[in-house]
Amino acid sequence: MTTIQEQIMTTLYGVWRKRWWAVLVAWLVCLMGWAFVATIPNSFRSSARILVETGSLLQSEMGLRDSGRELEVVRQTLTSRLNLEKVLRRTELDAELENDAQIDAAISTISDGISVSSQSGNLFTISYESSNPELTDQENADLARDIVDNLLQIFMEENVTSNRDDINEAVRFFEDQLAQRERELEAAEQRRAEFEERYLGRLAGEGNINDNVRAARNQLNDVQLQLEQATRSLYALQSQLGSVPQALDQGSMDPIQSPARQRVNQMEQTLSDLYAAGKLDSHPDVILAKRQLERLREQAEAEEAEMRADGVGVRAPTSNPVYVNLRSRVFDAQSQVAALRARRDRLQQDIADMERRQQEQPGIAAEQAKLNRDYGVLRSQYDALLRSREEIRLQSDVQTQTQQVRFSVVDPPSQPREPSAPNRPLYLSVVLIAAFGAGLGISFLMSQLRGGFITAGQLEARYDTPVLGAVSEIVTDEDRQMNRIRLAILLVMTFGLVAIWGALVLYEMV
Repeated sequence: MTTIQEQIMTTLYGVWRKRWWAVLVAWLVCLMGWAFVATIPNSFRSSARILVETGSLLQSEMGLRDSGRELEVVRQTLTSRLNLEKVLRRTELDAELENDAQIDAAISTISDGISVSSQSGNLFTISYESSNPELTDQENADLARDIVDNLLQIFMEENVTSNRDDINEAVRFFEDQLAQRERELEAAEQRRAEFEERYLGRLAGEGNINDNVRAARNQLNDVQLQLEQATRSLYALQSQLGSVPQALDQGSMDPIQSPARQRVNQMEQTLSDLYAAGKLDSHPDVILAKRQLERLREQAEAEEAEMRADGVGVRAPTSNPVYVNLRSRVFDAQSQVAALRARRDRLQQDIADMERRQQEQPGIAAEQAKLNRDYGVLRSQYDALLRSREEIRLQSDVQTQTQQVRFSVVDPPSQPREPSAPNRPLYLSVVLIAAFGAGLGISFLMSQLRGGFITAGQLEARYDTPVLGAVSEIVTDEDRQMNRIRLAILLVMTFGLVAIWGALVLYEMV
């Protein structure tokens, strides 16, 4: 037997030795738990369904119907303090209430038990759950039905969506606010005009000075980057121009140019294009082009020497087209660099002027920014109020010309016959499982605290001393008979708990 198996068997044996503790704890937990479950009061729920048609097709097209808003309106109306006080009076629940604190507690209890849900747009379910421990089951069932019935009556009496007066009041409120914002806007515009007239010539154009300085710095960075690129291209072209001859020496050549010399001219043109593209001497393409150019020049000189040896006629030197092309590009690059430098200097001067104005008039920029900010806030508030007023007016016009509310009770308040809560079979089962778990836990804990030694190996491992032998217990017939009786009692007590649980569950379900 492995060490793990031995430990498992030892643990199980230790739990078995403390089995009476497990049974005792299980019985105590079951008795207390089941007694507590029995004291939980029954809850009875009554429900009703109503159809609330809160608008016509025109209102739907105008976007005035909102099922989420309708649900919230119904819920707030049903749970308002005024309506709940009416429910208290109509159900005579206020007969034994002596002070405001008791009335508030009763209203809070009713409000917590009310639930409103929307099933399909304008179909609402109104429910109330009563679980007053001071009332009998029948009284709780009747109370739940009466409260739902009174809620329906109050809801239909008040006509919750007839809010035309509220809309008119909202329109008047928006008009007052618009008039006030309009006066504030006119005053803000007057202050801006006076400010611009007072500081005319010292303002940095549109916007404030900080914005213009920031924009000028961004432009300066862009120009500086372009200038650096143009300067690198100019240096590359000038370097290439210095290595290309101005004229081609063809004094000993035939009027027809040698093939090698033509390839030299083509390679020089290719190298010039690479420099114009901004590539430096360390670039791989430039290095390769230079090597090819050197080989072609050596080949051209060899061919020219051979042609001179053969007595081929000569002609006067001519201009090098590659040099002419490079010189034209150098002139263009120099013009571009000069233009970018002039633009850079102009931007630097503008930035210096604006920064000087900022230092000379530190309060102008702040005052200008404040005026612009105040005007923008007032303008946005004015526009928002204007839109809200027009929406309210449109809603008022639609509601004036259409039927607003129609009620119909789909299902009247139901009379509860069975408790809706608690789920006692489930609670009884949970208590039984918890009892067995607690019993096993206690027996395991007792076996660990007062377990002794089960095997000789445990004793040897504990004291690091060899065990010479073990004396087995001699079990007599009388002992065997007593063990059978104890086992029978244990089984009766264990299965007795299960039987009691089954009887309780069956009683609750019947």
